[in-house]
Amino acid sequence: MISQFRKHRLFFISLGCTVLTLLFFGVNTIAYQALIIDKHSEGQNQLLNYVIELRNELKNYHILPYALADNPTLLAFMNHPKDTALTKQLQRQLEDLTHVSKTQDWFILSAQGDLLVSSEQSPHFNLDDYFSKQHLSRVLKDQQGEYILVSGYNPQQSQSAHLVLAPVYTSSGLAGAVAVRINVSDLIERWNISDDLVVMTDQNSLIFLASKLNRLRVSNWLDSHTDVQFLNNTRSKIYHLNDENYLLQNVTLDDLKWQIHYLSNLKGIQKKAQNIAFISLGLFALVFLFWLYRRERALKIASKLENEILIADSAQRQRVLIENTHVGLLQLSKFGEISFVNPMGVRYFGQRAQLNAHYLHEFLPECPENQTALSFMHSLQETPTANQALASNLLEQEVILQKNSGQLFPALLSVSSLEWSDSQGYLVTLIDISKRKRAELNLLEANTRLEERVLERTKALEAAQKELLRTEKLAAIGQMSTAIAHELNQPLTGIRTLAYSTELLLKRQDAEQALKTLLDLESLVVRMQKLTSELKVLAYRRPEQLTPTSVQDCVKRAIESLGEDAHDLQWHIHLNQLDSVIAEPTRLERIFANLISNSVQACTGAKTTPTIDISLHEEKDHIVIHYQDNGPGIDKAQLAHIFEPFFTTKPIGKGLGLGLAISANLAKDMNGTLKASHNTDSQLVFRLTLLKA
Repeated sequence: MISQFRKHRLFFISLGCTVLTLLFFGVNTIAYQALIIDKHSEGQNQLLNYVIELRNELKNYHILPYALADNPTLLAFMNHPKDTALTKQLQRQLEDLTHVSKTQDWFILSAQGDLLVSSEQSPHFNLDDYFSKQHLSRVLKDQQGEYILVSGYNPQQSQSAHLVLAPVYTSSGLAGAVAVRINVSDLIERWNISDDLVVMTDQNSLIFLASKLNRLRVSNWLDSHTDVQFLNNTRSKIYHLNDENYLLQNVTLDDLKWQIHYLSNLKGIQKKAQNIAFISLGLFALVFLFWLYRRERALKIASKLENEILIADSAQRQRVLIENTHVGLLQLSKFGEISFVNPMGVRYFGQRAQLNAHYLHEFLPECPENQTALSFMHSLQETPTANQALASNLLEQEVILQKNSGQLFPALLSVSSLEWSDSQGYLVTLIDISKRKRAELNLLEANTRLEERVLERTKALEAAQKELLRTEKLAAIGQMSTAIAHELNQPLTGIRTLAYSTELLLKRQDAEQALKTLLDLESLVVRMQKLTSELKVLAYRRPEQLTPTSVQDCVKRAIESLGEDAHDLQWHIHLNQLDSVIAEPTRLERIFANLISNSVQACTGAKTTPTIDISLHEEKDHIVIHYQDNGPGIDKAQLAHIFEPFFTTKPIGKGLGLGLAISANLAKDMNGTLKASHNTDSQLVFRLTLLKA
């Protein structure tokens, strides 16, 4: 029953935490929505005030350029722009107008947008850096005598400029314009309210006026906003800046194409919403805690009764476990005196009366196996220091114990420190390992006998292996001798016959025929020399210089080296943009020559036109070259022996069987491998693997 209450208690605690979390987020969301809707309404009103104030500010600049448009000096200057006296007089008037009107600069422009005269009040301001001549000329022609406000932008200085233009007409038509550079930055000082931000952008979305936001000069600064919808279905935007959120509202001045962006700081709203949520959470938590306290009090009373029952039941179970365990258990005092022995411990030692009030070291005879245990037990009888903690343990120590009858037996001893509420001591566990020791001795004897048998068997196998190796060597020598004897006997027989023929021809004084016979004799000698050179290649290595080598070039040279034997050969190479490997060109050419020669001989025997197909692909740091022909192939039983020296499927007299063995050795010398296998169509495919260049 109590366990069910505890399960319910955990459930209610989890439920309460979940409800508190949902309550906090729910109240926080509702409060935040209510506050942000109110903030949005205030922002709309504030934007309207900004528009009115901006309009009033710009009205003051409407008539300024027209005050000079009909000036006689200006009209005379427009007719004679190169007149120095008129230029100086007009410049002084512009400077006076600048001081009187409290503007930044006055300019006289031509109809083509060129600057003719300026007040030169801002020495670092260059009109061409902000406005192009073509743009100013087009604006003058399009405005048809009306007032217009033009904005320009300097990307190098990240600044904007604004001109109020009034056209100047003479008897010949549009002669130019009067331009006044105005400054509306004073508005920002009046709009700089609390933590809110105000930003003004021109028709190109470029910032020219900003409070606390002067570093933002990029055109897409407003793209990082988040669209939101309030509970009253009002849509707005949230802008993130400097780890703070702002409610973004803007309005567009249609005639100027300017935009006023009002960013309301939501930090205060978030704090207010959180405060409301925390207050609601606190009230609910108090109610929940009071209910939990009442329930916990009732559970404690019930739990106390249950604990008493569990303690009694646990003590009973411990008593049964100790009395029925098959391990000897002893309880020692902090000085090593035996105070309790379980039935199995009594069975190990003898009568119980002889164990209690004795020390454990009395049952540990003096022997090398007991030195560690005796040292530990004697140390317990020493007076412990004030700060000594019962943390000393002796785990799984093999010792020799003495029974009451004086009989000795091996045991596994473990001592662990214990600490109760009113006393301290040690718990000793004993396990009789007599059977295990006997088994270990028997196993040791069996292992010794087994090792002796293995040693005898190993010697016999070594002797058999030496005899087998000797037999294999003799067989290999016999096979090699037979092949070499056959390959050499034919040329030697021919040499003897040709030598005899040459002798007869010389006696007959037929020098021309004797010379032909000597040439045939020379060809037989070359054939024998080629045979012995192949044997040298098989038996010896020579150091090579491995360099990046073209596979395709080596194949071409190998085919050329075969001469007339490969005149009907058809071949295809698929490089796949892989053609360079780390190899020695001569040896790689030799490998291809051996493979192609075998293909030509096999196809000639099968009376087919030889065709070879070579393809390359990459595997990590290696390039694998696949070589395949249209020959009859080889049986699977013979495939494992094709790289063995003197193994051949050709008739006697057609070769020694050294080509593939030599090729495999050449590939190994170049840090590669040459293998053969059958594909899915049972065709023989050679796989040459070399390092990638």
